[in-house]
Amino acid sequence: MKHIILKKDRYAKFIDGKMTCWLTLNDEYAKSLQVGEIVRIVDDNSNDGCYARVMGYYVYGSFDELYKKVNKNELGYDGSDKENIALIKSQMYLQCTPESEQQYGVRGIKLEYLPDYKELKDMTQSEAEAYLQGMVKGVQKARKQLFRTLEKTDGMTVGLARFIQSNPDLYFAGIGETENDMLKFLLSESIKNAQTLLDTIQEYEGKTDFPVIRKY
Repeated sequence: MKHIILKKDRYAKFIDGKMTCWLTLNDEYAKSLQVGEIVRIVDDNSNDGCYARVMGYYVYGSFDELYKKVNKNELGYDGSDKENIALIKSQMYLQCTPESEQQYGVRGIKLEYLPDYKELKDMTQSEAEAYLQGMVKGVQKARKQLFRTLEKTDGMTVGLARFIQSNPDLYFAGIGETENDMLKFLLSESIKNAQTLLDTIQEYEGKTDFPVIRKY
């Protein structure tokens, strides 16, 4: 799971709902955070943590430009515009330089606080059992939707691989969030080819009655 580390005061504002957009450079790590992905938010002072879902993002050339375009309530700043932009720069330039800002641009990542979310390792036995049962049901629905979609590709071989690689942010209408989360997992970067996709589905569902997918 990916992490976002916040200063103590920014972490407190996020927990209190007073900050819903994380500012950072538009670098490779920021770009890797996909819409719908769950990330861990960490207080750099205490190492306390919580979870959030990536809901979207803003991309601009500079922190000044982003501040002018985005509602300052999302950013968690309540001073005057002049005070806010000065504070943003003073905080951000502890982590980056004006040169890197110019090189990469900036990204504001919109986050939804998930107070009730738990990782599997933190669940009680009953919570884990319920979660895994829901996961299996989600896979069953997701598998049907997945193969209906993949039938449109070129013989479910090379076309399948290209389809997966070119659609990292797929969201399938008509099914729930659990199923979409499962699909995103199945279509993640760890799925390198069609045979791996088949093996992954079989591993999670424990069944073998799948359409034949040839290696390529």
